[in-house]
Amino acid sequence: MDIRAKILLACRDLALTKGFYNLNMDELSRQAGVSKRTVYRYFRSKEEIIGATLDVFMAHMQDAMDSIAATQDTPPDMIAAVMKEIFSHGRFIFNPVTLNDLRVHYPHLWQRIDDFRSERARVMLSTYIERSENRSLQEIDPRILAAVLLASIQAVLNPEFILENNLTFESAANQLSKFLIACLT
Repeated sequence: MDIRAKILLACRDLALTKGFYNLNMDELSRQAGVSKRTVYRYFRSKEEIIGATLDVFMAHMQDAMDSIAATQDTPPDMIAAVMKEIFSHGRFIFNPVTLNDLRVHYPHLWQRIDDFRSERARVMLSTYIERSENRSLQEIDPRILAAVLLASIQAVLNPEFILENNLTFESAANQLSKFLIACLT
């Protein structure tokens, strides 16, 4: 594993317990097994490391979602596979501490996540509609379907809603998944 990847992995690992805001460069360098000076050779700031960590996660999710779209035919299977990927690779983002950090200290980074998931949701939805045999679904303007889907995701799977309602990301995502499956089948 190269040094940059070690630093990003250390950021993910520390974010699981500390969140992003309380993560400091000394701990990060120790966790990565490199000097603080080496960390700064690869990244200008903690925020740049956090952003790069999110970018790596989103790139992984894009590849995973492309694979899921190519191999899964039904909404329940597609949604279940996406949720499995998110829960296995995104825990560092969706714990309460990190969600609060994104809400309070890094809303622009949350916006990057939101933009990414909106784009990917549109792609997944259009893939499903193209393959669907559900005539009722095919008769609805895809722009409206996409808007409803995205509004649902944005309303439920965001730091404010999850934290204010004392939910976990997983419980909110599972309930939203059940709702979407019921609507799309």
